[in-house]
Amino acid sequence: MSKLHLVFGGRVKDPRFLDFDPATIQTVGIFPDYKSAEKAWRSAAQRTVDDAEMRFVVVHLHKLLEPDAIAPDA
Repeated sequence: MSKLHLVFGGRVKDPRFLDFDPATIQTVGIFPDYKSAEKAWRSAAQRTVDDAEMRFVVVHLHKLLEPDAIAPDA
């Protein structure tokens, strides 16, 4: 299975947390590897660097699609 990564962001209620306002969600894209996802994340985050309430994240979709493939914590 390919290791897909989703990059998205939006306005958060508190910059210390990831509690997104659903009305402001921006999807940057889905990427086939972490390197390209990180590049897209950096670009999106840089555009809003002066706005503390805007956050962008990289989500490891492959971990959500196949949770059994993740080793359980010891």
